[in-house]
Amino acid sequence: MTKSHNDYFYFKSACLVAVMFFLAACSTTNARDQEKRWSQAQLYIDLGLRYMEMGNYNVALTKLKKAHALDDENFSGHNALAIFYDTTRNDNLARYHYKRATVLAPENPSVLNNYGRFLCQRGDVKKGFGMLSKATNLPSNHKLWLTYRNAGQCQVLNGNLVLAENNFLQAIEQNDSYGPVFLDLAKLKFSNREFHLAGKYLDQFFTVHVETPAAVLLAYQIAKQLGHLNATEQYKQKLKEHFPASAEAKSLEK
Repeated sequence: MTKSHNDYFYFKSACLVAVMFFLAACSTTNARDQEKRWSQAQLYIDLGLRYMEMGNYNVALTKLKKAHALDDENFSGHNALAIFYDTTRNDNLARYHYKRATVLAPENPSVLNNYGRFLCQRGDVKKGFGMLSKATNLPSNHKLWLTYRNAGQCQVLNGNLVLAENNFLQAIEQNDSYGPVFLDLAKLKFSNREFHLAGKYLDQFFTVHVETPAAVLLAYQIAKQLGHLNATEQYKQKLKEHFPASAEAKSLEK
């Protein structure tokens, strides 16, 4: 091999090495940029959800849209936007973002739980309950009680009270201090005219949860059905004194 050929070979090798280093550097830079965008997007997501919890929906939407602009492949961003539009009753946009979140993260329990609940509430019980059932079988689901409760409520809407009760009981088995599911069971038993059992579940609700207008009204209704006149009057007064502006209190004025 002549010297010129050697020079060409070494030059070509050096160029190849340089290209490889350049590509590696670009890859590292892109990865860092992506990580930075993800972190910034996650910050906006957290802020958006926090503002939404406070009822400041305009600021919440601004933050969530910024997150989406930074990283439109972030399933958490789509999930958060879906929750926002779900809460503000924009069903079309909620459905779009829920669908997108499930495409990006088909095995994420939070996405399946939220979308499944949404579908059940909009009448698509079969698909919604299927998603919730799938979420209960995921090892990564660390809030099984919430998923089981949503599955129970889904079956209440479907009229299958036996399956609803089974799911509510599963929720209690996962977390026996989760108050809302006791209220669900109390309502279910009340609708079945099992007033004593309804009262027992409601007592458990009051043990682990603060009083709510709906719970106090149910206590009033149970006491009335059982013929406990003193308790009936006490719950009626409590509802009017503690929750005077509530729809439940106003319902007793009719």
